[in-house]
Amino acid sequence: MLIDAHAGFPRWIGSGADFIEIDVRRDQRGVIIDAHDEPRPGARHATLDEVLLALDGRAGLHLDMKESGYEVELLTRVLRTLPPHKVVATPDFEESIRAIKHNFPEVRVSPLDFVAVDQRYADRSYDKPLWVWTVDDKRLMRRFMDDPRIECLITNRVDRALKLRSARS
Repeated sequence: MLIDAHAGFPRWIGSGADFIEIDVRRDQRGVIIDAHDEPRPGARHATLDEVLLALDGRAGLHLDMKESGYEVELLTRVLRTLPPHKVVATPDFEESIRAIKHNFPEVRVSPLDFVAVDQRYADRSYDKPLWVWTVDDKRLMRRFMDDPRIECLITNRVDRALKLRSARS
């Protein structure tokens, strides 16, 4: 079972989470940043370089890609510091999925290698492992941890998930 820290940078680095999720896009200057929404002019966001430096290989990186067109640059930079098995991508665009798999076939990409799905849809039938978001409820965490189809819980409550996971060990 992998546990992902949705609101992760830098709070959950070193927490024991297996992956840290960042929402990836470019700012107005073209710098790759961690930002869920379109960055406002003058707003401060962590850069990809800052994330990679802070991460220092202590966890994998889940790239939730909010834009397309810079896949090769992004993955090239990430793979300089992390091995492919420590990198997953959930692009929002078909062209991004194709570009990543063409250039970096060893990197796992949703929906080709796994399916990232909202917790409301986790009970449906899928033919690939699931990464379920955003699971903060303790009861649901327990249920999903018992489901062999679910490979990863994406949560804002990493402390709770890690405690549940270690109690099961």
